[in-house]
This record gives sequence, C-alpha cells and structure tokens, in this order.
Amino acid sequence: MNQIVWSDLAYLTYTDISEYLIKQYSLDAAIRFDEEVESLLDKLRSFDRFCPSYEKRPVLRKCVINRYSSLLYRVDGNKIQLASFFDNRGLHAF
Repeated sequence: MNQIVWSDLAYLTYTDISEYLIKQYSLDAAIRFDEEVESLLDKLRSFDRFCPSYEKRPVLRKCVINRYSSLLYRVDGNKIQLASFFDNRGLHAF
C-alpha cells in the first residue's frame, strides 16, 4: 500500500478549489469534490500508476478528477507525492 504525501502546493490548490465551490455553488458541491478526491486517492494507494503520464512533464502523472478538476502527482518508491490540483478550464502552470 502506497503512502500519500501532500505538497504545500497540493494542499493550497485543493483548498482553493474547495473554497471556490462553496462560494460559487454550495457546500454539497465541495463535499462531492472531496469525495471524488478521496476515491481517487484510495485507488492510488493500491495502484500508483493508475493515471497516465503527463505528456508535458513525463515525471508526473495526471488524473482527471472530474471535467473541471485534475490532479498531478509523482511516484517515489512507495510514496505518492501530490504535486498540485488545478481547474481544467483556467490558466495554470502545468
């Protein structure tokens, strides 16, 4: 079983998305996002290469959480290092 490690950027971007969902939509939307992320992390704990390599940065892997949000992570031994969450519709560094 792999260990999930959150980077500071991953935590910050996750929180930003959650807060945006609460402000713009509802608490229920943020809870659904959290449940989708938890479901994905459960899969990654068991299968670290669950998501494909990210073509722009092959050392990373990209998971589409839903049509609006994605996660980038890297595999380091038995650790899954979460790099960043981002909104698929907006501008982002990735």
